[in-house]
Amino acid sequence: MSFWTYINGTITVSPLGRTQFEKRYILDTVLAHLPQVTGSEGNMDIYVIQKNGYNSSSNCDEFGQRSNLGNSKNRNCLPFQLQDEYIIVVDAALRDRKYDSTFKEFSNWICRLSKRIEIRDVLVKISGEDKFSIIDNSCDAYTKMFEEPSWCNDTGEPTWAEFLMFDCAKHSKC
Repeated sequence: MSFWTYINGTITVSPLGRTQFEKRYILDTVLAHLPQVTGSEGNMDIYVIQKNGYNSSSNCDEFGQRSNLGNSKNRNCLPFQLQDEYIIVVDAALRDRKYDSTFKEFSNWICRLSKRIEIRDVLVKISGEDKFSIIDNSCDAYTKMFEEPSWCNDTGEPTWAEFLMFDCAKHSKC
């Protein structure tokens, strides 16, 4: 007889980055380097969805240069419209896994994520063996784990995700 545990939910995050491409690159790279949440027939699946619309903008392109190639509908000024938030969907049916082991692996995964990418919201259910837990971001616990980048922290020390940011072009404004 096999043991099964299940994970289903969403996590809203805001990765570092000055351009949409840089934000997605950093998010994808961080996700690729997180510990696995495992099962004998497959691991937890992760899907990334960029939220619709935009919530910020920049007058500079990926080279830190002013540009008229932005994606704004305003023809007088063509800023680059950016969406800072992504939704991560987690989904798993994990065979030969006990609830406690899966809960521990997922906790390790989300804590490592929250150190490298700012987490805004969490709603994930883990179930198995007649047990279940709902994980959320009450009291902003996961948000508070985020390690601020060097330009915001007291030590000036760069963070792991900060090393993934693209180099600025010579004479740029980034």
